[in-house]
Amino acid sequence: MKKLSGIILIAIIGIALMFSACQKDTQAPKIYLLDAQGKIMPVGKVDTTVLLYTIYVDPGIRVEDNATKTSDIVVTSDIESVLKVNSEGYLNRTGEYEITYTATDLDGNIAVKKRLVRVVNISEPFIGSYITRRDSQIANDTTYKSTIVADQRVPGRLRFSKVYAHTWDGRKIYYRVNADLWNPGQPTNADPNIGYMGSANNPSVPFFRNMTYVEGFDSILTFRHLRIPAQNYLDTTGNEDYKVYIAGVEDTNGVPLSRIEYIGNSKTIARIVLELNVTKNNVVDRVTETYILE
Repeated sequence: MKKLSGIILIAIIGIALMFSACQKDTQAPKIYLLDAQGKIMPVGKVDTTVLLYTIYVDPGIRVEDNATKTSDIVVTSDIESVLKVNSEGYLNRTGEYEITYTATDLDGNIAVKKRLVRVVNISEPFIGSYITRRDSQIANDTTYKSTIVADQRVPGRLRFSKVYAHTWDGRKIYYRVNADLWNPGQPTNADPNIGYMGSANNPSVPFFRNMTYVEGFDSILTFRHLRIPAQNYLDTTGNEDYKVYIAGVEDTNGVPLSRIEYIGNSKTIARIVLELNVTKNNVVDRVTETYILE
């Protein structure tokens, strides 16, 4: 009788094992996004912000599964096809990019997780909507609203949308002008890719290449000068009849007078001031534009 009971028990265990083996795992792996310190990001937080013209180092993910060992889970991502980089690996265009991670366990269950990567220009702390006061020798003084945006490709570059806005021959005209952040100690000649954001020793390598975006923003808020390239500008409609020559004014040492002014010794922006010579119909108009955040 005991022998029979043992046989029955063994049979039951065998059947259970066979049933268990026949049951296929249907649970997908779990994916956790990591931050730059290797810690799991809080639920709901999926974005990572980095600086334009740095090399993106992906914080990666952590995976686990109920049946498959972590080392056997196949993990892939589409980083290389999503992010815009140059031949040296530098991020070369601002924007929001969505990286997709995929984890597949041994039973073919697939999990997907997405990370939003924001690539921002180091000049971003200065962007916004401004009240602009234009004072000039020839055009009537005026006050109007304007916006400052960051360039999509060149770090440290700002785009002013309504420079020298006034009425000319009965029509309202204005110009879009680029201005590059600059400080003593930075290169005096612009690199076509990074403007004046290199060091004096190496003008083609951004000084912030190893900084986080927080460190970069903190650093750029010590910059006090804006270089404005001297060149011909067409009005925003592209009409040749309203072409002018705009040049940023510099002192005798070549230091731009266009500037960022801060409140006291803080890093709080008080105003942005453009000092310009605008040549129209062979006559030079000395212009000061003052931008104050709304």
